[in-house]
Amino acid sequence: MVNMNRFSRKPIGLPLELCSPRQTPKGLSKKKHGHLILLQWIPEAFHDFYKNIPVLGQQGDGDDDD
Repeated sequence: MVNMNRFSRKPIGLPLELCSPRQTPKGLSKKKHGHLILLQWIPEAFHDFYKNIPVLGQQGDGDDDD
């Protein structure tokens, strides 16, 4: 029987679990957090996610240039 595969390569071993790149969420600057007024346009099911994002200025790591 003829092998119809164009390239015969070894299968790639993918990890079973992906590690999170950060242990804690990065957070938003005060300026970006002020834009959460736009929650009126986001479905209510997702409001908790956006309301629970930490604000960097409140934690003392303030970087508001974005």
